[in-house]
Amino acid sequence: MKKIAIGLIVLSLGMTACEKKIGGVETKGQSKVIMVVGNENLTEAELQEKIDRLPPQYKEYSKTEKGRAALIEEITIRKILAQEAKKDGIEDTESYKKELKEEKDGILITHLLNKKIVEGVKLTNEELMDDYNKNKEQFKKPSQVKAAHILIMTRENMSGKEKNEAEKRAKKILTEVTPENFSEMAKKYSEGPTGKAGGELGWFDKTTMVKEFADAAFTGVPEKIYGSVVETQFGYHIIFIEDKKEEAYMTFEEVKPTIEKELLNKKRAEEYKNWIESLKKEYIKK
Repeated sequence: MKKIAIGLIVLSLGMTACEKKIGGVETKGQSKVIMVVGNENLTEAELQEKIDRLPPQYKEYSKTEKGRAALIEEITIRKILAQEAKKDGIEDTESYKKELKEEKDGILITHLLNKKIVEGVKLTNEELMDDYNKNKEQFKKPSQVKAAHILIMTRENMSGKEKNEAEKRAKKILTEVTPENFSEMAKKYSEGPTGKAGGELGWFDKTTMVKEFADAAFTGVPEKIYGSVVETQFGYHIIFIEDKKEEAYMTFEEVKPTIEKELLNKKRAEEYKNWIESLKKEYIKK
């Protein structure tokens, strides 16, 4: 008998744990109630739905104690005001009914457009590839150079003597620098903002740099230091041409997301226009 009694108690406790009490205990099959607001329950499921609709940056805040409390406060106030509005007879006013109809129509239209145009219009891989081939020139990458430099800076108000000394210093560095020691020499001597990074400029095309620098970099030999000091408006440069890339086309996979976005927008616009015209013929009798 004792075993039966203990079993019944355990079963009873298990069932109690699955039943709801107002203010926090769960009912079997239902979401936990956070609080009761008038004649409504504010549940964990409702709070989570609110969190799921938040932008990513606010989702993180909602995980904090303050963020959760702020969301609960917002939902609570909305419930209070909605119930107060009903109590005040707002639902029976003509202005409310008119606005409600407009809102309903707007929601209906949004769902219809999503179904017919957004979800209904698809693109095949063949269509995307065809567009890529037709417009391939748009996806051409210019030739590029990867380079580093050591800059001895000049200023507009420099005297001729000061400028000559800067040029001499640059020429002296050119005689000492090699591809192997370039990074260390740049850190030691370069007066430009890239000096601390070993003079690294990364990859660039011809339009990115001033003409004198670009001309030298693009005529230089990969893995070699350009043979002379290059003067620009910024000063005197010693240039290490690290690598080169010839002019090339971006691959289909690289540009596919861009093509898809543009083509989808175009196709949806056309589909929408044709669909509206057909609906006009159906609904408007002349």
